[in-house]
Amino acid sequence: MADNYLEKKMEALQARKAKDQKAKQTAWKKRIDAYRKRLAEEAAMKGPSSSFYDVAGHVFEVILPGTAPKDILKSYEPFACPSSADLAFSLRLEYVDALRELALGDVKECLNDEPPYFWMFARDERYDFGFSYTKSHPDCILMTSEDYKEAVVYVQSSRAERLTKFALDNALMLMYAARTIGEDTLLIHASVIMNADEGFVFLGRSGTGKSTHSRLWLESIEGSQLLNDDNPVVRKIDGQVRVFGSPWSGKTPCYINEDVPLKGIVRLSQAPFNRISRQAPLAAYASLSPACSCMRWDRKATDALHRSVESVVMNVPGWHLECLPDADAAIVCSKALKSE
Repeated sequence: MADNYLEKKMEALQARKAKDQKAKQTAWKKRIDAYRKRLAEEAAMKGPSSSFYDVAGHVFEVILPGTAPKDILKSYEPFACPSSADLAFSLRLEYVDALRELALGDVKECLNDEPPYFWMFARDERYDFGFSYTKSHPDCILMTSEDYKEAVVYVQSSRAERLTKFALDNALMLMYAARTIGEDTLLIHASVIMNADEGFVFLGRSGTGKSTHSRLWLESIEGSQLLNDDNPVVRKIDGQVRVFGSPWSGKTPCYINEDVPLKGIVRLSQAPFNRISRQAPLAAYASLSPACSCMRWDRKATDALHRSVESVVMNVPGWHLECLPDADAAIVCSKALKSE
């Protein structure tokens, strides 16, 4: 009898504690929700804000609503610059309740073999674009003017925390590539090392080991520094080909606003040995061209791409490195590039 009485008392006590704890959690959640709502209202009252960035000499504007997540453009801060009347382009971010509210055309293609997937929607003899983590549906939508001078990227408001940076990065890279391709500028998929005030670009398909090879340079070649690990910019200025850091560096947080003369372009391929060979201009062109971001469905853009890539490979040595993921690969590569 006494044991049953004590058990019931304990059960009642635990139930009361659980009820009190749940009430506290509910009250705390209400306070947090009210706080977030107040912050959102205050942010909305602030209205949109404009920021300007200079990447490889091309200035662009980003317009954010007051409700955008804080520090969403942190990786762009090293490239911040004063406002300019001579803009490459302007991109505005807008939140919507649902992407289906947008008047999109028919899906033409969903490209890429891995995320981010790139969607194209045909509308009135032009295109809108989408980006996503999966091939099931676009996570954000980019609508541009015909000349890509102005654009709006749309994100579902309920997914703002997760998707805003993803949407901005992909939209800005597309806009940047579209607007600068005719200015002897190439946004490329590569990893770049600086050494002795010279830049060396490492190309290859995803999974080839570009980042690994750059890391081996950092570990094995004295004076090496990573400039960018995913999307550097190559630009010819006053007859000299230079490579620039950018705000787009993939999984590696390397946002360096510096540039150096480009002294070597190396295509990597995996092999059971380490061997490097000089490429003829045609082979160098075939290595660099697929790594460049470009509106390849646009004849003017592809003509500009051809001219820029041709100019680069005629001025910068191209190499093919067959390699292992070891320190000797970096040493073999470094000796060949520095012998030029």
